[in-house]
Amino acid sequence: MQSFRPFGNTIMNGTDRRSMQMQRMIALLVSLLFALGTGCDRHREPVRPAVAPAHQATIEEETPYYLGLIGEYGNILAEDPNNLASLIGLAHAYAGSNQWEKAITLYEHALRVDQHNAELHADLGIACRNAGQADRALSEFQKAVTNDPLHQRARYHMGIVYAYDKKNYPAAIRVWKELLHISPHHAEAEYMKHCIVQFSEMAKGGSR
Repeated sequence: MQSFRPFGNTIMNGTDRRSMQMQRMIALLVSLLFALGTGCDRHREPVRPAVAPAHQATIEEETPYYLGLIGEYGNILAEDPNNLASLIGLAHAYAGSNQWEKAITLYEHALRVDQHNAELHADLGIACRNAGQADRALSEFQKAVTNDPLHQRARYHMGIVYAYDKKNYPAAIRVWKELLHISPHHAEAEYMKHCIVQFSEMAKGGSR
């Protein structure tokens, strides 16, 4: 696999704006294709400790696919280190192959290019959570919500970190109640409702 040059700081000027808009559109398409085309957007899904361990065995079967993407995006970034779509694509590929530290590095670089991108903050938060950095994950999810107050994915995963990593059940309940208010028909609505009831009972038991 061909390596790419170290990341550099990005200096935006007026002539870059149109290019940035196009890169944002391509980056969004890359994310959608990764989620829909592979059928395995595992790094976006929380791991529920009672159900499964953090890293599924199926990753061995998918590794060649992600290695191919890593090589392709690495070649592009060797020529254009700040190509936003390729930075996100490479980060997704590292995340898809459970290489969380490398994914974190790429998401960080992408955020230097597009610092107010709520999706990228959510992606970085998920990568941090899987790398065992719960506090930083919460920070990134909060940044996503700050940039986009209606960002559902960041709120959902924030609840996951509060509940399973920090054992802060009141915070998880608060976050998920806020999300259910924003999106009553969220795909994980029933799961969140179940957890809210369960964690509420646990809190009552602990206060006795």
